[in-house]
Amino acid sequence: MIRFLRAFAWLRWRLLLNGVRGGRRRDALEQVSRLLALIVPALIVVMSLGSIILVALGGLIGGNALATGRFVAPDVIIFVARALLIGATALVVFMPIGGAAQTTGTKYSRLLLLPIPTRGLHLVEVVAGLADPWILFTLPGLALFAAGLAWGGRMDLAAIAAVAGMALAVVLASVAALVSFSVSWLFRDRRRAELLTIIAVMSISVVALLPQFLDDAESGVRRRGGARGSGPMTVARIESMLPAWSQVLPSELFGGAMTSAVVDGDRRAAMSWVAVLVAEGIVFFWLSGLVHRRLLEAAGGSTSRRQRMARMRPPWRLPPVSPQAMAVAWVMVKGGLRSVRGRVAVLLPGPMMALVSLVVLRRPDEAPWIAMLGTHSHLLFGVSLFVAIFAIQPFTMNQFSSDRAGLTLQFLMPISSLDLVRGKAIAGAALFLIAALISGVAAAVATGGGLPVPWLMTLVGGLATYVTITPVAALMSAVFPVAADMSKAGAGGNPHTASTLVGMFAGCAAILPVLVIAVPGLIPYATPVGRLLGMAAWLVVVTAVAWVLMALISRVVTARRENLFLTK
Repeated sequence: MIRFLRAFAWLRWRLLLNGVRGGRRRDALEQVSRLLALIVPALIVVMSLGSIILVALGGLIGGNALATGRFVAPDVIIFVARALLIGATALVVFMPIGGAAQTTGTKYSRLLLLPIPTRGLHLVEVVAGLADPWILFTLPGLALFAAGLAWGGRMDLAAIAAVAGMALAVVLASVAALVSFSVSWLFRDRRRAELLTIIAVMSISVVALLPQFLDDAESGVRRRGGARGSGPMTVARIESMLPAWSQVLPSELFGGAMTSAVVDGDRRAAMSWVAVLVAEGIVFFWLSGLVHRRLLEAAGGSTSRRQRMARMRPPWRLPPVSPQAMAVAWVMVKGGLRSVRGRVAVLLPGPMMALVSLVVLRRPDEAPWIAMLGTHSHLLFGVSLFVAIFAIQPFTMNQFSSDRAGLTLQFLMPISSLDLVRGKAIAGAALFLIAALISGVAAAVATGGGLPVPWLMTLVGGLATYVTITPVAALMSAVFPVAADMSKAGAGGNPHTASTLVGMFAGCAAILPVLVIAVPGLIPYATPVGRLLGMAAWLVVVTAVAWVLMALISRVVTARRENLFLTK
């Protein structure tokens, strides 16, 4: 097994180097794109180093204080360690879900071709999980916590803490592997994966707002209850409030071992807690092995289905647009609405902002702009449109590579680069208008609606904002293409980091002229109808400019044709 671990460590290192260097067929711009894509991970690593060092020093100082009995009471130190570890356990359970949802099983299919036993692959995956940030964050703290106990002269406590820390690391790695394998196995079926992703995104969005809805009721209960139950918050009182099932959590087992050894002075009870923690690690490792075997069986089997090509002839036609451009737009719209990212981007902004408005309208005295939602309902509609523009950026700011193999078919067809660029822009506008329709209905239901002129002006302003950034989106999609999978939520379908940053700044800049026209008082003597006509004129201007710029950007697409071919 050590041989397999060493081989896979070398393989991951080589893959990292190859990902940075790229191939010889990549041009200089592609090399810049690769380096820019590493900026965000590098910043995360740099910023995480400070947290890891801080936790490690905290473990060392806490272990020494626990051994010497100075500075802080032992039960407080153990409680702080339990709180940090329970947070790490929550991250271990929830964070692998997003990463596992991005996998397609391709790597498992390739690994099955190698002469590696299934147990070896499972062990490699579990050990590799120790390098995940949410687990790696805790390992230095656990190690230096035991070192701090030894530094304080309590070698017996240090031995217990070291064994418990190693058992805890095994439990966390096994739980992370179990969650990751389970989610990957569930997401093997495309229909099931899309349904689970949409339900998860919607549920997370709704659950995040539930505390705000319940806050008023809880405040009323507190007011009626007065000061009943108030008192100093101690460790014993907090422990009495914890449910009974929390005792089986890995963090609580570690805390129970240290409490028995330090506070109670019962070494046998401490070793019993450690034994339970070791048994828990063995059980989770065994369960993860079972799910991993099912995942490998699913990856090795044939899951191919007959693929149906999308209907190329669109049901509608715009007079100044060629049939080829309309066909490109129609295929992109159908593909977007069939994908998970497209459905979330179209369906979520309007209802989500409507829920937010229902929350904030319950507290109209906290900020002046909250009270304005009740009298200027089109403001909520405008915010929803702005959110929708950013929600569809996985398609607009990476419009060529989001098609994956479909782009190759489009290049093989008699479609010019100009028709391709204009068709993509029209498709993005169609997705935006569908999101705008849903957002309008949700905003009207949440706020009761309003006068038609401000609502129509808001819609025209949102469309003008989208049209303004279409040339930027096409240019960034051609310059910084990145492979994306729109059938899954998460980072796997995001545009390039540079495209995301440029799109964010471009969207903020594009909305400024719209705000100048829409906000009353900025243009003297402008009536609501006059502002609507001014907004319509601005839409005509930006559409004409974007239509001309598309011809220039199509030349960039032609020059980058080979690089777009290689990005899938």
